[in-house]
Amino acid sequence: MRVFLGIAAALVSAPVAAQSVEIDAHHLALRAEAFVQVRNRFDQAAMIEMLAPEYQEVSPVGEVDSRERVIGFYAPDKKKPAPPMTITETVARPAGVLGVVTMRIAYAVPGKDGQPQSRALRAGFVARRIGKEWRFVSAQFTPIR
Repeated sequence: MRVFLGIAAALVSAPVAAQSVEIDAHHLALRAEAFVQVRNRFDQAAMIEMLAPEYQEVSPVGEVDSRERVIGFYAPDKKKPAPPMTITETVARPAGVLGVVTMRIAYAVPGKDGQPQSRALRAGFVARRIGKEWRFVSAQFTPIR
């Protein structure tokens, strides 16, 4: 009888666990997309809330920046107009208190002739759950050729 109850409990809890992971992945993906938008708006206060204390970032040119340097870059007095962007191909994988997200960020910049030129980055994020929120531990932005 105990074996039967154990098997029944496992069969019932497996779909619930899978659903929980899907919900967690969805929240993590939304959080990463929001983080990209916060950066685009130079919303320094929101950024501070989204970054873990140990955050570091690899920029598209390969520089490694500390949390303080990244936050400083997004100071209100340094705000520049950001080009419209499109986020696609977001994949989030939570694994307990850690999560990994990848996405494609596309945008257009003025070319030498004034015509818009498409650019894209692959962004990768590592997040850590602190309390009930995902906070970002690292990010890397790699240009897509």
